[in-house]
Amino acid sequence: MKKLLDNFIRYPVEGLFIMFIYSIFKLMPLDTASKLGSIITRAIGPNLNVNKVILRNLKRAYPDMNDAWYKKINNETWDNFGRVAAEYSHISTLASTKSDRIKIIENEHFKKFFDDSGSKILVSAHNANWEVMGITCRKKSNKISGIVRQPNNPYARNIINSLRDKFSVKCYEKNMIGTKKIINDFNNGNSLALLADLKLNSGIDSKFFDINAKTTTLPAQIALKYKRQIYLAWAKRTQKSNFEVEFFSPINSDNIENNSINIKKITDQINQFFEKKISENPGQYFWLHNRW
Repeated sequence: MKKLLDNFIRYPVEGLFIMFIYSIFKLMPLDTASKLGSIITRAIGPNLNVNKVILRNLKRAYPDMNDAWYKKINNETWDNFGRVAAEYSHISTLASTKSDRIKIIENEHFKKFFDDSGSKILVSAHNANWEVMGITCRKKSNKISGIVRQPNNPYARNIINSLRDKFSVKCYEKNMIGTKKIINDFNNGNSLALLADLKLNSGIDSKFFDINAKTTTLPAQIALKYKRQIYLAWAKRTQKSNFEVEFFSPINSDNIENNSINIKKITDQINQFFEKKISENPGQYFWLHNRW
């Protein structure tokens, strides 16, 4: 019965609302849409049940902060989330070669990742606008594949998939079929891009802000099996709908034995990188998911 209600009532109603909001945002200039998205979510978000998840996550990650700090970061989290939602209507602007909305720090790590010396692994997280990393990769290469968690609502899924097909890396669904496809692409020369920070029921326990969290081992497994480096990258919102993308020193898997101990060590290193970068601007992180 629930499935029938979802398919014939809930999802169509949600879909109409999503398409309406998407169209309204698209009629506005990017910065105006982003600001309105922020206003809406900051007004509504704190009254939703998911706000309890945000506060619980913040208090687990930063147990020694005061109520004023939690309130501030909670507000910033909703601000960022609202801006991301509105920015989906303007992904074509963010992705435009004529746009200067995404500033790329073209350091040696960035240049090495995009050179032509075979497939590589890129790892980042759901920070700022998490589509920015895929857009950045697509601007530089059409031989990068990723895995994403698809929205439950098929109408939202169609909108987002259409945008990603045009402006982001090749995306597969987060399941066993998607994993097999991405490995096949990797074997055929595509690099792999992963946002590896969300909870995974089949992952291993790895410390995230000193608390065990189920974490994907896919980057570590592929790196050790194929002796590839894991490039770490981060997107941050600098102001309004402007972003900066930076690549950092990679995790090297050369001369490291492929075993469970080293898989865990590399997975822990990735989580430690996430902790460090999230803590620089905690209000830009996606605290809405039940990480622990």
